[in-house]
Amino acid sequence: MPASLQLEHVVATLSCGEELRIPYWHIRSGRGGPQFLVLAAQHGNEVNGCEASRRFGRVAADALVRGDVYIIPFGNLLALRHRRSHISLKAEQPYAEDEGHNMNRTWPGDADGNDTERVSFALHQAIVEHCTHVLDFHAWSRFSATGAILRRGYEPSEALGRVSAIRFIHPGTVKKGPRGHTTLGGLLNDTARAGITIELAPQWAVVEREVRRGLRAATNIAKQLGMMEGEPEGTDAPQFYLDEVDVVEVRAEHEGLFVEASVATWDYVEVGQRLGHIMLPDTLEVVEITAPVAGYLLRFGAHRRHSDVALPAMHPYADEGDLLATIVPAEP
Repeated sequence: MPASLQLEHVVATLSCGEELRIPYWHIRSGRGGPQFLVLAAQHGNEVNGCEASRRFGRVAADALVRGDVYIIPFGNLLALRHRRSHISLKAEQPYAEDEGHNMNRTWPGDADGNDTERVSFALHQAIVEHCTHVLDFHAWSRFSATGAILRRGYEPSEALGRVSAIRFIHPGTVKKGPRGHTTLGGLLNDTARAGITIELAPQWAVVEREVRRGLRAATNIAKQLGMMEGEPEGTDAPQFYLDEVDVVEVRAEHEGLFVEASVATWDYVEVGQRLGHIMLPDTLEVVEITAPVAGYLLRFGAHRRHSDVALPAMHPYADEGDLLATIVPAEP
C-alpha cells in the first residue's frame, strides 16, 4: 500500500508581524521507524536540492515502508525570493557579510530573533526537533565538485556519507553563528542523531546530473535506514576522504585567458590529458595545460575568492599563480 503524502505548512512569524507559510511534504508509512528530513535552499542561490528533494518525495510516496519522511524544498523561502544567499545581502556581497542571516548558522533558531532565525525556529519546532536523520542540500560554485560534508569520527554521520555515493567526502567542522547557534547537520550530530550535508554544485541553476546525484543519495539513505526496500546504488564507486589524501594543484604559469577543455569537476583525467590552454595577452600564443597526475577533478576552472557571488571572481582571465585545477590522485 502506498504511503500517505500530504502537503502541510510551517508558519513563521516575522519581525514585522506578518506570517510566512513554508510548504513541505509529510510522507507517512503508517509504521514506526526513522524520521528522515530532506531540506534544501537554506541559501537562496542553491537550488539543485529543491528539485532533487521534490523527486525524492515522489519516490518516497511510492516506496516508503517504515518511518516518516519530511521534504522541505524551500527551507529559506525569503532568501529564495531575494535571489541571493541571505536576505541581508546586496550585489556581490560574500556569504560572510551576512549580518546574522546565514540560515545555516542559526539552528535551532530564535522566536524573537531576526527573520532568518525566526524561520529556523519555526522549522525546528514543527519538524527538525522530531527528526532522527537529516540530509541538508546545499551548493558550491561550479568550480568545486559536488561533495558531502559529515562529522568525522561520529559513525551515524559517517554512515550517511558512505551510502550517499558522493565521490568527495569533506570532514565537517563545528561552526557557530554569532549567537552561538550551529548548522542543521551539526545540531543533529550534537544531539545523538545523524546529519549530513551534500553540496550539489553549481549554484544559481538546476542541473540534471546534480539533481540525479542528490536523488540517488536521498534514496540510498532511506534504503540504508530500512525505510525503503532494495539495495543502495552506486556505492561501489570510489570515495575520497579529503582529510586523508594529498591533492595536486595545477596553477597558471602565465597570465592570460584560461580556455577550458571538455572536462568537468568529478571527471577522471589521465596523466598528460589536456585540461585547456592559456592564451597569452602579449603574443597571443597558446600554452597548453595538462594533468600532471591521473585522478579525479576536485576543482576546475580559473576563479578567485567569492566566485560564488561575484561575477568578476568567475572571470577566466588568470593571473600567474592562479588555481586552474585540483586533482585527487587515483588509479583508473
